[in-house]
Amino acid sequence: MSNDAAVPTTRLMRARVNERLTQAARFPVTLIVAPAGFGKSVALRDFIASAQLDVLRLDLRREDATLLEFVRRLSESIAPVAPSASATFPALAERIMATSQPVRELSDWFVVHLKAVSGTIVIDDLHYAAADLASVAFLADVVERTSGPISWIIAARTDVGLPMASWIAYGRMDFAVGEDDLRFTPDEALAAAGDSAAPIEPQEVEALRKFTDGWPVALSIALRTRTRAGDLPSATSGTRDLVYRYLAEQVFGSLSPLQRAFLLASSVFSSFDAAIVDKLGATPEFLADLRRDVTFLVQTSQGDYRYHDLFREFLESELLRRGHHEWHAAIRRGAAIMEAQGDDAAALRLYARARDAGAIGRIVERAGIGLFERGEGETLRAALGALTDDELRGQAMLLGVRAMLEAARGHFEAAEPDFIAAIERSNDVTLRLNLVHRYAVELVRNGRDCVALLEPYARDANLPAALQLPILGTLATAYAGTGAIDNAARTIERALKLLNSETADETRARLNQQAAYIYQFSDTARARKYAELSIEIAVAKNLYDVAARACSVLFAISYNETPDSAGLLAILDRLIEFARKGGSEQTRLYGLIASYDLHVERGEEDALAQIEGELEQTHAALPLASTEMLMPARALRSTWSGDFAAAFALLKDSPREQRDEERRALAAAQVALYAFAAGMEDDGNAAMFAASEALDEKAATSVQVIRARLFLALAELLRGRSGAAHRHSVAAERACAAHMHQLRAFAHAVHVAERVQLGQAESTEWQSALERLGAAGFGGIARMLAALPLGRESSERYTSLTASERQILALLAQGASSKDVAAKTGRSPQTVDTHIRSICRKLGCSGRREAVALATSRGWVETSAGTEP
Repeated sequence: MSNDAAVPTTRLMRARVNERLTQAARFPVTLIVAPAGFGKSVALRDFIASAQLDVLRLDLRREDATLLEFVRRLSESIAPVAPSASATFPALAERIMATSQPVRELSDWFVVHLKAVSGTIVIDDLHYAAADLASVAFLADVVERTSGPISWIIAARTDVGLPMASWIAYGRMDFAVGEDDLRFTPDEALAAAGDSAAPIEPQEVEALRKFTDGWPVALSIALRTRTRAGDLPSATSGTRDLVYRYLAEQVFGSLSPLQRAFLLASSVFSSFDAAIVDKLGATPEFLADLRRDVTFLVQTSQGDYRYHDLFREFLESELLRRGHHEWHAAIRRGAAIMEAQGDDAAALRLYARARDAGAIGRIVERAGIGLFERGEGETLRAALGALTDDELRGQAMLLGVRAMLEAARGHFEAAEPDFIAAIERSNDVTLRLNLVHRYAVELVRNGRDCVALLEPYARDANLPAALQLPILGTLATAYAGTGAIDNAARTIERALKLLNSETADETRARLNQQAAYIYQFSDTARARKYAELSIEIAVAKNLYDVAARACSVLFAISYNETPDSAGLLAILDRLIEFARKGGSEQTRLYGLIASYDLHVERGEEDALAQIEGELEQTHAALPLASTEMLMPARALRSTWSGDFAAAFALLKDSPREQRDEERRALAAAQVALYAFAAGMEDDGNAAMFAASEALDEKAATSVQVIRARLFLALAELLRGRSGAAHRHSVAAERACAAHMHQLRAFAHAVHVAERVQLGQAESTEWQSALERLGAAGFGGIARMLAALPLGRESSERYTSLTASERQILALLAQGASSKDVAAKTGRSPQTVDTHIRSICRKLGCSGRREAVALATSRGWVETSAGTEP
């Protein structure tokens, strides 16, 4: 908590300011905007106390001047009600700066952790964080998305670019509480003077108030030091900063040498506690006396102290005025105290200010990776930035940490040489293995093979289990990525056998997730077990990014085993929730795309509108998921309005982009159907050929193959080949397990379409099949079927043929002449010719050759068999 005005022993409570804040706090957002020294923090503290508010409070410091530091501190401030935010921040911080839209992604992550939170969040001294404009953009977005359940009270020296006008216009906030509200009135000045040790004449009080223009900090100091108004103009030019400096000098000059020395030594800290006071050689009694003499040193919480911002700036200028050597010594002494207390981050920040290369190297060598894993990347970056290349070169840990920082920002090309150099220079096996593993992970993220890097270390059976496990897990997934499933399974089994009671929960959760990923290709029961175990551990330990990836394995397994869209959407809801909490944008995007695909199949437009809004705001990319799910879903949706040409255009290149034959068959079958429906016969034929080739490589048992056959059946119907359509639909239906209700309903609808095409079913039966398909959760597929141009004219002509005419047409298709047909049917050649003329008339053909061509192209008869389909 910061203090924005001098606080006498018995502080004046200003009812007028409390009433103004009470009025402002009726809105979801309250802003207090005034320059330094106007008592913003005092007013906040008094209002919170008088209103008896239970608040979550963040008092910002100069060190919080970057987006990540601000978000880290804010997540720590809400820990009492949302501990998962601060718990997941370190993992998020490792990767967020490599994204194209860190503000939006951080906002999404933070808001999901506030979802179940209500109450008041107070942020004081926002101007420190506002040095990074991204911090203001982040806060503005969070406030707009949470104001209502959460009330926000924000204090800063300026509006820092917050959208005040919009918030006022939309009723989110009252006008900001500002300078005019916080200035001392004549009555308040007299009341403050009455609290002084000795009374001051009212006219002198008023003169001081007028000269300081009611500026609370200056007036309070003037009253405290019994400065006369007549002295001020001669001592200063009347500017606010000079008035304050003059008054601060009076206070500082009135102190003993020991008190002045303590003030200068402690000014290097943003705040300090009793332990630091003791290390600086002071006693509690000394500090109590000092606080009576120096009213702008306040106790912000039990045993925690902080200077008023302006007074700390004055002390720092005094320290610098005494020479660089004394300033440097004070900084280093403060850093040494923080290091001795185990606060490596605070010590490193101070050593970086002093550019103390030896101390920076010492701390990074000892605690660099730990600081990185706790989300202190900004602190490490500043510390390493204080070193020269010569000071970095040759030190494995420093190079390794710099590599990790560059990789986290998405600068892999800059990180890779440092990774390689650090690994080569490292004499410590723990450090080397840690760097090797991190380098391997970055290789995978950048589409590079890490097998050759990891295999030598994986073969070293003498390594401790704690060091082997990450190497083996990552190597196993790398094998799986290259299709070496047997190697992957053997490697993950080695890793699983190394698990013991001492294995960290994070390692256990990640290894189980990796095992699930590998076994999904060979043993789905084991994969499901490992995925569920990973989720259980990960959620308990706030490892939501791991839980999200384990959910993606569950989704893949369930999609192939029990493709029920309602159950699949439930898995995806968990996946997306975990990904949001873990700040894993790539995994969240996967979940959104998969959900979009399922909702299109279900025909649920309301859900699609919401997902499309989220997809538009997402700047991450998942080319594979887009190819396999998003584009097919958008193509299917285009068919609802009968725009099959647009559907074809979306998918025409899809078959050759698929990763296996099953998906290639499905993509080609979809392209064929949309091409024929759009009247693009040549494109349809080419896609049919590609689908048939891909199907020849696979048995008709997988979900993709079943779907491919059903789409091919529909494509065959569109080009009039009911026999071929029937063969595909029967094969698909036979491959459907009993629990595959949606696919069985799809197959039933295709059968009905065949019967409609042949004139063997009425429109009511077709409508019933579509309704059944929608009820099964395939409403989007039903809408596509309803839009298909399943023409019946030529089929109706065929059904108008008599049984004898159909027999004769089938024989003609086999190449029989009129005499051959007569001999086989026991009729005279003249009677056969009469039947042929009747056949041509009913089919609208000019002769027997055209009739045979029509019959074979429509699948009514086949040239290789003498029976009709």
